[in-house]
Amino acid sequence: MSVTVSDMTVTSRDFQRDFSQMKAKARSGETIVVTSGTEEFVFQAVRPVTWQGALKGKARIRGDLFSTGIEWEATR
Repeated sequence: MSVTVSDMTVTSRDFQRDFSQMKAKARSGETIVVTSGTEEFVFQAVRPVTWQGALKGKARIRGDLFSTGIEWEATR
């Protein structure tokens, strides 16, 4: 079973008024289109960048790259 999330369209006034709710909806994966006059803007949550994906298929990472003090090494 797949779930498709439709875009939500709101005015800039409603977006500002209900910003905390808009953030929660964006965090859950929903895309919000904000209209202001004749212009449209897209508001959505950004997925965090991971550096571990840069070596995908090339090396195996042991340990955590983001913590300090833990040694890590790459193997081929």
